[in-house]
Amino acid sequence: MDTKYVVRGATVKCSNGSTTTNLNLPKSHGTYVNEKAVLNDHDCAPYSNVLPFGKCSKLDNKCVLALAPKWENAKDTTILKGSPTLLATSVLSCTVGGAITILDDGQQG
Repeated sequence: MDTKYVVRGATVKCSNGSTTTNLNLPKSHGTYVNEKAVLNDHDCAPYSNVLPFGKCSKLDNKCVLALAPKWENAKDTTILKGSPTLLATSVLSCTVGGAITILDDGQQG
C-alpha cells in the first residue's frame, strides 16, 4: 500500500499528550495535494508547525514542546524544498519522552 503525504491540517497525537492537534505550515513549500500544502521532515517547529498537546503525562503539567530537529521515516526519495517529504508513517520525538504520530494525513476534509 502506498503511504500518503502529509498536508497542512493533518491530525497528530503525542503518546504523552491529553489532546490531539493539527499540523500547520505558515508558508507553503509550493507543492500541494488536494489543494493543501505538503510538509517536509523539517516542518516541526514548536508552536509554529506543531502546537501543544494539552496536558503531558510525563510532566503532570501542560505540554512543553521539546521537539527533535526533524521527523523520522520521511520519504527521502521525494525531496521538497531540500528535505524529504513527510509521510503518514513519519514520527517526531519529543525530548520529554513522547512520540508524535500522525493520525490523519489531512488530505480529506
